[in-house]
Amino acid sequence: MSFQPEVGESIRLFGRRYTFPKHPAVVGIDIPYGQEGRQGTVYQIKEENTRTKAALKVFRDRFKNKHQVHLSEQLKNYSSFYGLSACLRSVIEEDEHARLVGQYDDLNDALIMPWIDGPTWADILMDEQELSKDTCLRIACMMAFLLKELEEAGVAHCDLSSSNVMLPFLEESARPIFADIELIDIEELYAPELDEPKALPGGSPGYAANYVKDGIWSKEADRFAGAVLIAEMASWHEEEVRRLKADDFSYFDTDEMQSESERYKKLHGALQKTLGEASAELFKQAWKSESLQECPSFSQWYQVFPESVKSFVMNSHERYMASKKPSVPLSSMSLDTLLQIAAAFEGLGNKKAAHSEYQYIMQQFPEQKAVVEELQMLLSDEEESRRPELVPSHYLEAAQHFEKLRDWNTALIFYTRCTQLSSVDFTTKEELSIIIEEIQNQIRAEAEQQSTAEKLKLIAKEREQATAAALAEPLEAHKTERQKFNAKVFLFRHWKWMAGAVAAVCLGIGLYYLYEAAQEKKWNDYIKQGTEAFSERRYSEAEQYIQKAIDKKPAEDLYTKMATIYISQGQNQQAIQYMNDLKFKKELSSKNTEANYLMGRAYFLEKDYNAAIPYYQGAYKDKKNKYHQDAIRDLVVSYASINQLKKANALVEQLQGKDNQSKAFVAYLKGDLATRQGKSSEAADFFEQSVDLDPGNKKYAKKLVEAYITNNKTNQTDDATKVKTYENAITLANGLLRDDYTNIDYLNMTGQLYYEYGLYAEDRKQKAKSQNLYREALSSYNQVIDLGIQEKTTTLNIGILYEKVGDKKKAEKTYKQVIKLNPIYGHAYFVYGMFQIKQKNYKQALPLLKKVIQINDDATDVSLAKQRIKEMESKKVLI
Repeated sequence: MSFQPEVGESIRLFGRRYTFPKHPAVVGIDIPYGQEGRQGTVYQIKEENTRTKAALKVFRDRFKNKHQVHLSEQLKNYSSFYGLSACLRSVIEEDEHARLVGQYDDLNDALIMPWIDGPTWADILMDEQELSKDTCLRIACMMAFLLKELEEAGVAHCDLSSSNVMLPFLEESARPIFADIELIDIEELYAPELDEPKALPGGSPGYAANYVKDGIWSKEADRFAGAVLIAEMASWHEEEVRRLKADDFSYFDTDEMQSESERYKKLHGALQKTLGEASAELFKQAWKSESLQECPSFSQWYQVFPESVKSFVMNSHERYMASKKPSVPLSSMSLDTLLQIAAAFEGLGNKKAAHSEYQYIMQQFPEQKAVVEELQMLLSDEEESRRPELVPSHYLEAAQHFEKLRDWNTALIFYTRCTQLSSVDFTTKEELSIIIEEIQNQIRAEAEQQSTAEKLKLIAKEREQATAAALAEPLEAHKTERQKFNAKVFLFRHWKWMAGAVAAVCLGIGLYYLYEAAQEKKWNDYIKQGTEAFSERRYSEAEQYIQKAIDKKPAEDLYTKMATIYISQGQNQQAIQYMNDLKFKKELSSKNTEANYLMGRAYFLEKDYNAAIPYYQGAYKDKKNKYHQDAIRDLVVSYASINQLKKANALVEQLQGKDNQSKAFVAYLKGDLATRQGKSSEAADFFEQSVDLDPGNKKYAKKLVEAYITNNKTNQTDDATKVKTYENAITLANGLLRDDYTNIDYLNMTGQLYYEYGLYAEDRKQKAKSQNLYREALSSYNQVIDLGIQEKTTTLNIGILYEKVGDKKKAEKTYKQVIKLNPIYGHAYFVYGMFQIKQKNYKQALPLLKKVIQINDDATDVSLAKQRIKEMESKKVLI
């Protein structure tokens, strides 16, 4: 199944939950924040309940390979280089993400990397963004410095272009963990220790020298493209340079590379004016070169910049490097510390983790023969020779265990050890560094507190000794005085003491009950205040009050209240962990209906339906509880989501709607189940019920329109019913638009309806009607474009519709625009190629159809393209 995420959808990677945010530049339609590249698509993902952002790179089939795992391990070594943060990456493998990869095979060998905020240089070119001379000089100098640093280290990017240079420098909210300039798409990185890629790009249009045909993998690989980029960046403040750019992705056109074109002359002159004669000579040297070795080095480029600009870049570089915490080498922990870790694992009952640590010690400290011999006795022959499997989750679980025991030093050891494991992804390392710092602060604080307490204790002891000395008197003197007491005085005083004692006891009992009553009132007040805060959605405040109540007097209903607060805040994983811990400590019964429902709900919201179902079943069995119907509802959705439709169908009949809205929702669920089973006609009937019962619900109306569209694609519907269905669907869609006329989703759906109805009318030889319907479709799609949306499918549909209504010039112009903006959109080449065949422009059609075969993933398009090429060759129309 192909991976096509939706906005708000969540995904679990390396034990962390991420969601797909909305694209910030697209208004009116929910499109995930993604960027298409030559090798695949990069999506932004955000870790839930944190500010951590990451990049998920999903490769196209032809660029997938198992080499990615090995390459990623190698590239991590370069992630500490200035400008190479993208080297810190982890590979999604089937072994660790079996369920996810089983559902979406596209995600096999996908990458998770840091998300770097800021525009690319291509964004600056595309928007023709005006920058000041100072800004341009700083960016160009940063580029020269970055490439100089890499070249001197024997490293090269090997695929430099405007799209692969990011500028966090221009992003005010950019995270400080990134350099002011960063390189991305580093799969072809050159370094002496790296393996050469099987396929290398032949250079990017507008940045590749004519002599670079098949791609070059060497330390000089960046010299020509880097020279062009530095010249572009330094001269971009000139208005004429911006005006003369060839396209949205480069200043130069591919056909004019290394020629005496007008653009070259203008850029050469602008560079000379901005940076002086030396820079112009360097650019000329690169432009006239016949090999990369003839191009100037980046050290030469860096030298031509003014001292003030170089000083700015160096200060920026020093701040960045100072902010980078040096990574701890794996061998930095002492033998005693590693043995302590292994022994702690043994104490926790995690024999597998302990033995892996022993295996590692044997390999790391072979000179410690006594230790090695002792460990050999503990391990089997098979374990002794096996490579240690150091699993991050084992260390994290142990660290959290010791943290709960407030054994900060041991927890610190386990967290630190975890950061050293090669399999730990970059987001985990970032979070662990924060935790480690917090624990170190805790240790320091407790040490200071202990020191203060010791001093106070010493002062108190000294005072006690002084008081005892002052009160000390000879015992004989006391005996003489006691003998002088007569019995009457003694009894009198004794009686008074006894009366006072009785009064004190009574007073104490009274005070105790008053105290208990006050505490009970305080406990009830906390619960009341927490409940009120929760009802007003002041969740943090509610959490504080309920925790105070729990601290005073724990109770199961308070635990479930706390779990409900976590879930309401979207902290589903925290709710799951919280309740699991309570069950483990036997403070929360596994038969507690409310707890079971809440556990199910937390897993359900995480879309982990398999985990949710057993808990929902536990809640569902108690038919008298208030969650019974809610449990059924979520069970239906859970069963449907994992394709257990028979169970879902059996349960949905037990749902009872008390009012029209709840009855409408039940009908909607039944319609959704029918849709999943391919029963489009039955689904439409249920959705019609939903719309009748709750006519204001747009979701139901939209679902009904979608069911109508699906219905009319089948051959089981007669013509009269199809016409009626199309007209009803169009009426509903227009009704949705009346309430929200700028909704991109509704406009696209309406355009699709008119287009498909037009095809139906055209097939029935109803030309006038089909033309009217096509024009209505054009109107809907053009409204989408007017709203600023350049979505490739919508734009391509507009081209097809122009062709349908006979406006061939607009059709061709639109096809060209789609391909220019989406150079790897295979279906656009297919549609444009077929258009050229209809116009009998066979020679123009041939390269377009060849491109389809080269890049299109649609087997039908590829098959038809091959068939048309074969037909043109057999008819000899290409001569």
